Amino acid sequence: MSYFPSERARSGQLSSGLLSKVFGLVAFSLAFAVAGGVVGARLGPGWMWPLLIGQLVLIFAVQGLREKDGLNLVLLYGFTFVSGMTVGMIVDAYIGAGLGSIVLQAVAITGVMTLGLSTYALVTKRDFSGLAPYLFMGLLGLIVAGLIGIFVGGGLFQVVLGWAGAILFSLMLVFDVQRAKYLPDTMGNAVVIALGIYLDIINIFLSILRILGGNRN
Repeated sequence: MSYFPSERARSGQLSSGLLSKVFGLVAFSLAFAVAGGVVGARLGPGWMWPLLIGQLVLIFAVQGLREKDGLNLVLLYGFTFVSGMTVGMIVDAYIGAGLGSIVLQAVAITGVMTLGLSTYALVTKRDFSGLAPYLFMGLLGLIVAGLIGIFVGGGLFQVVLGWAGAILFSLMLVFDVQRAKYLPDTMGNAVVIALGIYLDIINIFLSILRILGGNRN
């Protein structure tokens, strides 16, 4: 998932202060996610749905209260911790199935992709703001396909879904990083953009896991 704000106006000037805030928040968010992953790895599958519902509540809370200094950070890090618990459960399932090497490969590939795509978004002069409605429609389509995937088995379907997710969230990452270059330098903007980038990275990771593990039991 990613976040598309109602305001899409660009200031026309590079917002280096906002970039610094965003990347700092993303780094802390990933740290909280790792901590949550350690906790989540010890939970049973019965926790999955409560955690997913909690994430949805926290996402809306972060977006709605983004201008509440202090509280917005608590909500952001609370969300990343809870989402990390969910990812931790998924990673633990792969490791339990003897696919720990796939997890390490997915982490490495995600890191390289994140660095490469973020660098491209920062240096390119191409404007990706017009992609917003198409990315949103693609996200909705991916969610529907994911729900279908719960009931439709098969490694091929999972691999196709993984490739679709990897491509979509790669574009979202470029879109979100580029937004951080030009939006006004406020903590509210930093929080919601950091949330979007964090979600892009996590979903790229999960998509790569699906690709690498799609043909294995």
